[in-house]
Amino acid sequence: MIFLWLGGSHLDHEPPWLNLQPPDEVVGSKSLFYLEAGDRESGLKEARVTITQGNLEKELLTRRFPPEGTPGEQVRLPMTVEPQAMGLKEGKARITATVWDRSWRNWFRGRTTTLSREVVIDLVPLHLAFISANANLHAGGTGIIRYRVSKPVKESGVAIDGRFFAGFPVPGGPQGEYVALFALPREAPGAVAAEVVARPQVGPPVQQRVSLKLKPRRWRHDKLNLSENFMSRVAASFQVSKAGDPLAAFLEVNRELRRVNHERLRQVSSQSRPQPLWSGGFQRFPGKAMARFGDRRSYIYQGRQVDQQEHLGEDLASLVHSPVPAANNGVVVLAEPLGIYGETVMLDHGLGVFSMYSHLSQISVKVGEELKKGAVLGKTGATGLAAGDHLHFSIALQGEFVDPLEWWDPRWQKSQVEGQFKSAGAPAPEKAAATPAKAGKGKSKGKGKPKSSKAKRPPP
Repeated sequence: MIFLWLGGSHLDHEPPWLNLQPPDEVVGSKSLFYLEAGDRESGLKEARVTITQGNLEKELLTRRFPPEGTPGEQVRLPMTVEPQAMGLKEGKARITATVWDRSWRNWFRGRTTTLSREVVIDLVPLHLAFISANANLHAGGTGIIRYRVSKPVKESGVAIDGRFFAGFPVPGGPQGEYVALFALPREAPGAVAAEVVARPQVGPPVQQRVSLKLKPRRWRHDKLNLSENFMSRVAASFQVSKAGDPLAAFLEVNRELRRVNHERLRQVSSQSRPQPLWSGGFQRFPGKAMARFGDRRSYIYQGRQVDQQEHLGEDLASLVHSPVPAANNGVVVLAEPLGIYGETVMLDHGLGVFSMYSHLSQISVKVGEELKKGAVLGKTGATGLAAGDHLHFSIALQGEFVDPLEWWDPRWQKSQVEGQFKSAGAPAPEKAAATPAKAGKGKSKGKGKPKSSKAKRPPP
């Protein structure tokens, strides 16, 4: 009976537990790990950690715990891994940790728990080399930098004006060559500095500074008079905290909701196809330009200026409810109401390039659809913060808006964008096979004739 009692009290009902921290999958020239372990009932008896590469096994830790150890006690044991000193080479390896408890299970050997993790040994320093940049640079336009990294990295790209733009492997280019398309500052001196950045699997990032010469732009300044009817409509159409105060409601929409909408656009465009889907120049919607990219807008209410904003797209007015074609081949990544922009569609064209179509009266596509250049994605309208039927069209690079005029120009596209691919030995995007769709003619109620939009400058 005493033996049965002793045996039952030492058989234990739970195995020990263990963790390896940090959960890194890369081992550098000198990396510190911790073994965390414990046993709730009988306590720990032994711990062992090894690293194996091929037929070579090296011990990282062996620890036997004294019999008087307290059940439930937890340990955190450090281990320093120096692959070169251990005879390990760059490449894959495996770390294996095993702990035993003091139970009488397994013929008095105790319960065991084993954790195994595959790691990559990274010993060769990362090298980063700038190759080229497009030459025709304008404030508010698109910059393109091609660069080379000597080995696979966590992340690479271009940092400029407080933003980071991820790079993509050059389509069809040599291994290790990348291209990053990025937004140039709208307000900048004649020269700006861009940082080409590569973050290795372990260790600090590698950077190379590139000086870019920009042609300055003189942006138009515009004054928009806000009518009482428009202000009342804004207060009634949007969810605002002070619906009874038209000015407070408008400012909340024009400032806070605009900021929220732009965050949503950045989130949607944070992931892009790793190859160019577009073909040639982007198709311009056939409408009259009512407002331009980069316009500085002053909002006037009751004779005084109440707000200022930048216009980050092109407002194009045509016939009421005109069909809106896709500017180029792409994938629908957003098709929903978007605050000040109203009913909005956004297409991913690859390599971080996106086009946006806003204030639509109708959306005829769904997220995930692949569209050809010229395919109809909706109809123009006056949804959101708009004063008349029109299309607000934008080009964004990973969420940052740039001047669409460049992307509409096939000569710029060929020399500045495709030129970077060709210089890397990569094929340029194929010529568009689809014929651009023609905008249909809308009909006004009653008379059966096309109705033109009034030449108003919509606020957003």
